[in-house]
Amino acid sequence: MSTTVIPLPQLVEEARRLPCAPWLLPKLMEQLNAQDTTADQIEALIKLDSGLASDTLRLANSAYFSGAMPCDSFTDAIVRLGFREMYRLATTKIASRWLANPAHGYGWEPGDLYRHSLTVAVGADLLAKKLGQVPPEIAYTAGLLHDVGKLALAYVCAPRFEEIRQYQAEKKCPWREAESALLGYDHTEVAGALLRTWSFPANLIAVVSFYPRPRRAAAEHQALVTCIHAAKHLALCLGTGVGEDGFTTELDESILAEQGITPELLESLLPAVLAGSKKLLQGERPG
Repeated sequence: MSTTVIPLPQLVEEARRLPCAPWLLPKLMEQLNAQDTTADQIEALIKLDSGLASDTLRLANSAYFSGAMPCDSFTDAIVRLGFREMYRLATTKIASRWLANPAHGYGWEPGDLYRHSLTVAVGADLLAKKLGQVPPEIAYTAGLLHDVGKLALAYVCAPRFEEIRQYQAEKKCPWREAESALLGYDHTEVAGALLRTWSFPANLIAVVSFYPRPRRAAAEHQALVTCIHAAKHLALCLGTGVGEDGFTTELDESILAEQGITPELLESLLPAVLAGSKKLLQGERPG
């Protein structure tokens, strides 16, 4: 049995080498959230990512915008889509490439992490619209990114996963606690450290750090973290892309009740979450 422990700073540095790292995303988020941002400024950032640039033009000329004149410039495309749609497009495009990296661990099949994260994102978006406490586009982004620490751990610490698996089975504890017992940190601590290195905003760092235990989040971030906590539960109920750790995830029903998230509300959203995530996975724009 291996006893090698990789210090957290070293693990984060190795995880930063994952292909398609989302270094551009916080820069785009900052610009898209700023009151005085222009389409030219967004265009300058989009042009740094050829895949995002082509998707921007493709969506602006899609059937959803049928009847509009053909759009052949990025500035026109950004204006046509609007900053809110650009926010969603950029997040989905950049996160999808990163989350689709092959990594061994958590019992994932290829693409499971992205499918699961996208389902959480759709659930978070729908919950945010129902509750009116956090912007839906922020909730969507947070849902996509919530499990980035698992990708980092699976990428760097794959040889330790059998020990984690055995420890969890013997102790019957949450998988996260097994990670911490054997590695000295869990995937949420890894995620928080990783997003700090890319200068992500504090609200998203809070989500990846505390989504399994939202009461630990600072008061100003608790509504968003709780939204992701609930959306995670929705995705687990649907079983989309769930890893072997998924059904050991904690659920804080009391904080959900405090935020107005009832079992009835969650159950009512399940069909829409399933339909919305399926559309996105098929490359369609949700209605």
